[in-house]
Amino acid sequence: MNGNDIKNVNNAKNEDNIKNDIKKKQPFIPLAKQSKQKQKAYHAAKRSSWGSLNPVTRKPPNPKAYNRAKRGSRPGLHGHDRTSED
Repeated sequence: MNGNDIKNVNNAKNEDNIKNDIKKKQPFIPLAKQSKQKQKAYHAAKRSSWGSLNPVTRKPPNPKAYNRAKRGSRPGLHGHDRTSED
């Protein structure tokens, strides 16, 4: 076999593979026309887990803002001692 014969064999195999792939392909059906069950399965496959990433948006607390919890946790602030009853 020379180089041309090998190319012809490879081309014939590729053409057969292409023909088989065309036979196997399903016709395109828009998602809106598919059944609710198939739509649900499609959307479930598209969703994924966030993994260890928490998607909640967080920001640092404003240090200038009034923080009621911080004020109550330090006795003796502003002349009020919360531990003793005078």
